[in-house]
Amino acid sequence: MRRSVTPLALIAYALLLTTACREPPPPAPPLMPEISGTSVVPGLSAPVRVVRDRWGVPHLYAQTEDDLFAAQGFVQAQDRLFQMDLWRRSVHGRLSEVLGPNFVERDAMTRRMQYRGDLEAEWASYGADVKAIATAFVRGINAWVALALERPPEEFVLAGWKPDFWSPVDLLNRTDAFVASRDAIDEIRRTGMSDVIADAIRSVGAPPFFAGGAAVQPDLVAVRSIGRVNATRAGVLSISEARRTLDHPSRRYFVHLNAPGWNVIGATSPWRPGVAIGHNERVAWGMTGIDADTQDIYKDQMGAPTLVIKERIVVKGRETPFVFDREYSAHGVIIASDREHDQVFTVRWSGTEPGAAPELASLAIDQAGAWPEFRAALARWKMPARRVVYLDTDGNVGFQDAALIPIRRAGEWTGWRTIDDLPHAFNPRGDGVAAADPRHDGPSAASAEATFAHPLAITAARRQRFNIGPLSRPADDDSPLRALLDSKDWDRSRAVNAPGQSGSPASPHFSDLAKLWSSGDLVPLLFSDAAVQANTESTLTLVSTPRR
Repeated sequence: MRRSVTPLALIAYALLLTTACREPPPPAPPLMPEISGTSVVPGLSAPVRVVRDRWGVPHLYAQTEDDLFAAQGFVQAQDRLFQMDLWRRSVHGRLSEVLGPNFVERDAMTRRMQYRGDLEAEWASYGADVKAIATAFVRGINAWVALALERPPEEFVLAGWKPDFWSPVDLLNRTDAFVASRDAIDEIRRTGMSDVIADAIRSVGAPPFFAGGAAVQPDLVAVRSIGRVNATRAGVLSISEARRTLDHPSRRYFVHLNAPGWNVIGATSPWRPGVAIGHNERVAWGMTGIDADTQDIYKDQMGAPTLVIKERIVVKGRETPFVFDREYSAHGVIIASDREHDQVFTVRWSGTEPGAAPELASLAIDQAGAWPEFRAALARWKMPARRVVYLDTDGNVGFQDAALIPIRRAGEWTGWRTIDDLPHAFNPRGDGVAAADPRHDGPSAASAEATFAHPLAITAARRQRFNIGPLSRPADDDSPLRALLDSKDWDRSRAVNAPGQSGSPASPHFSDLAKLWSSGDLVPLLFSDAAVQANTESTLTLVSTPRR
């Protein structure tokens, strides 16, 4: 027998359909780092294993170099995409796109300090395979960005913007190196130039105490220690990396890269491929800053610039972009003018030469097996200026200064000092080699407590969610990155990278190293397959296409 459908039932059904049409489905949960199972990274030639240990350090095992660096880009984006995106916007002069007109002048000055030369010469200066490595690395980043565009991670939801896809040329940015090269500020102080010139130079890159850090007392986020590296003939390399503030997430990321021709572990910047400081099977290295005169300020007569490039900055909340001229004189980029005295002030900086993107040359160091190869790799290093300390498994120690330093005659640049011109030593007399960062203003004033301040921590609720601390400050060394690398047995190496490996507040590795840092402790930095397997927390397999 057929059942009749009552008018009331029809009305209820219609209301149900109407409600379903009006109410969108609940949003998908924020994207979280995938640490187990299988993930897709297009373009892989074979599966890549990503083994994370108990301290959140990923150990990557690939069958080709291309797959290795695609996996590195993917994994670092998993853990640090918001930090990477904010870095890219800051160093490329694109903060105004998401933060509004208050950042226009800073963006404009940042864009003035970039490399604008021949890209083929630029890539070639780092080594024959670096462009391919950068391309693979960015492909890995973009595989995670594609997922983040569909399901934005928590940080992007709160910030109010979405990530962009990356390009290999993003890795050629110069801003970090310019900020690290402080000799132009010294010259301004020494010669009594206007503070306007100094302020223009200081406006390059992200502002100090960026965003959330501004809500925290400066003495809570200041780092007291000065960077140091020591290599002893007993076979230990100790590293304490210089930092001015306790950033959250850390500006470093521990990673282990393993593929044919590659077996290296250590710290990198999350937005760069390879390892900047660490060790391979034979060699360990660390670095500190040096005083290197790589910048000059010129007073040129005001006149027609030798080159004018028009730039457009997209500004949040404005329908039309901000347009400005990037002007050059014979000496360099014009950063200010004095119309009363008919002068312009220009900056010449060796970082605008080919090959000066910070730390890209570390890819050559990663594969060095002995002192001659190590020095040959450092011949490619131009920025930032560093003293790099060396230790190998045979007990040899040494150091080499690396920077692109001009030769000057009568105030003009006439050439470049070679790697042999710069200070270096191999097995000098004594117990080893020591280097310290010659920071001009000495240790920072810091309180007995410390807070790792996150850029999103701009309200009380967000500070509770994102900031780590206050914590007791370590008594001896409060550098957020410290390491003891043991060349006699690499598995005895220990390190800390506070406050944690992950930038996701839902991850167990968001802040797990902070208390260890506070107590002055280090955790194992595992290298051998056996040690990694014994301390495995999770395994993720990366494939080129979804498995059925």
